[in-house]
Amino acid sequence: MLYRIYLSFLTLSIISCAISVSISQLFLALSLITFLFLKEKPNFRTPLVLVLVCFYSWQFISLFYHFCAEGFDPLVLKRAFRDEMKDLFLLSAFFVIQGVKQEDHPKLHRAVWYFSLLILITGLVSLFSPIRLARIVSDLYKTSTSWPYTQHYGNISFLDIYLPIGLMNTHLTFGGLVSFIFPYYFFKVYESWKNEDSFRKIATYALLFLLLAAVYLFNNARSAMLGSIISLLVGFYILIFKEKNVSLNMIKNASIIALVGIGSIGIAYTQSDALKKVIKPLFGSEKHTDSGRSFIWDSTFPMIEKNPVFGIGPGAYQKEVEITRKEKEIEHKELAYFYEVTQRGHAHNDFFHLSAVFGLPQVLLYILLGAMILYGFTDNRVPKETMYWTLGLTGFFFSGLLQCYFQDDEVLIMFYYLLGYYHIFLRKEESTV
Repeated sequence: MLYRIYLSFLTLSIISCAISVSISQLFLALSLITFLFLKEKPNFRTPLVLVLVCFYSWQFISLFYHFCAEGFDPLVLKRAFRDEMKDLFLLSAFFVIQGVKQEDHPKLHRAVWYFSLLILITGLVSLFSPIRLARIVSDLYKTSTSWPYTQHYGNISFLDIYLPIGLMNTHLTFGGLVSFIFPYYFFKVYESWKNEDSFRKIATYALLFLLLAAVYLFNNARSAMLGSIISLLVGFYILIFKEKNVSLNMIKNASIIALVGIGSIGIAYTQSDALKKVIKPLFGSEKHTDSGRSFIWDSTFPMIEKNPVFGIGPGAYQKEVEITRKEKEIEHKELAYFYEVTQRGHAHNDFFHLSAVFGLPQVLLYILLGAMILYGFTDNRVPKETMYWTLGLTGFFFSGLLQCYFQDDEVLIMFYYLLGYYHIFLRKEESTV
């Protein structure tokens, strides 16, 4: 009975990641509580768990170092758990999902599938909605003060097109969630085609993929798209060189379809200003926020240089970046305006941010985590269906080159659920060795 309650809470938490991070965290907390009372506990003695333990242990070491260095000031602890270390609770998503019994793995699959459908559906609706969908929901129970409208791209024929963000608050967050499910939708079309399924099944998967691709294109989160490209390349590598089940004829047919698709987009590009706004940044046209990354990175590097081992400490980034930014303004007076107006809540790069806040050992452990995930895929240790769902984990680390996705609660909770899902099958493989 308790296990069924736990499984229900877990399922609701995964599905609600597409709706609200607050709701998903509520169900995560409930599933964690019930998980702790389960009689049967999974084996956590694996290399991946060890890396995660080391990763977060270093965060506590960095925090303890700065807590002592600043005279045991309780404000050090307060700001740490207000900023970077507040996400520690989300790690429990990885551990909680391990309690799912083997016979219930299909239910886990369905939960992730429903999550993906919600992302697709809310993305499509928001593509045509001038009002942020999150505001429509939140205004039912509270008075919101945030801006209610979303960006208008233009028109395609008689349709008004808006920036799709689903039920999220920013297009980057929504793009990060799409990047997790994009490989699955792509490779399910391939699987259905390769297996010569019925025309109806192939057409269904193809339609779902094209709809998701359209939402992704208009969402225009290029950092997430970079991650998706890497995920797809990893998938192709496994299918071509590891499983050797991609024929030359299939590659030729896929290339023809891809060329037709690119040609169609090119024709549509010439006919729609909305598509021009979307496609230009993908081919080098600069967005107004692009140059800001250079200035925020330049302001972050001095922190890493001065604090290479323990970093500046969790919660100290916004205070320290103001200091280095002012120093850069004095050093480059002609660029003072750009240093002043650049967004600076985080480093806009997960690797730079982790290095600055926790020191270089932290980012080395982060790279090791990504390498271990990649090795698990390339070593053929994950079943194909699970591989398609979790390939987005490999791209996550590359998405972080242009954006701080590891600092984004909405994205990070799903990262840990998928990492846990991946680890279940990795753990099963290790137990049979």
